[in-house]
Amino acid sequence: MSTISSTALKEKFTELSLISLLCSCMHNDKDEVIKYGDMQVKQLDKSGKAFEVVIKPPSKDASEVKLSSPPRSPTCLDAKTIQEKLEKAEERRKSMEAETLKKLAKEREHQTEVLSKAAEVEAAFAKKAQEELKKKQELYEQNQQAQRQAKIERLKEMEKHAEEVRRNKKEFATSG
Repeated sequence: MSTISSTALKEKFTELSLISLLCSCMHNDKDEVIKYGDMQVKQLDKSGKAFEVVIKPPSKDASEVKLSSPPRSPTCLDAKTIQEKLEKAEERRKSMEAETLKKLAKEREHQTEVLSKAAEVEAAFAKKAQEELKKKQELYEQNQQAQRQAKIERLKEMEKHAEEVRRNKKEFATSG
């Protein structure tokens, strides 16, 4: 068996519908070799998991075809060509640098927008918290005032009751 180039092998496999070929081998009860074009396929075990694929050597026409590499540019460069290449490289470098600066500026702008929005949200939260605190303080003061008034009223009632008890005591002492 001779060696075949990888491109020729790829061509063979693209031409070949391996799935149908292997399926036909698996349904084959006999130990016979199935031929397909230049290939021969033989099932090695009954489970259908092992096959032997034999590829015939390529025809003489295929071996005569020589692959050529793409044409190269001349290897000797004159000073003008070198200078042009250096200038183009400098232009590319400058454009890449400008693009990087543009991206950084855009990123910095985005950061300032995010920070300003965060500051706005924080200010709104602080304002709301301040208003709620002020409401709570006013409510607390109102409750304290109401409690003080209630205590004063109770003290007045107690004083009134004490005065009445004293008066009744004097009347009782003078009449008796």
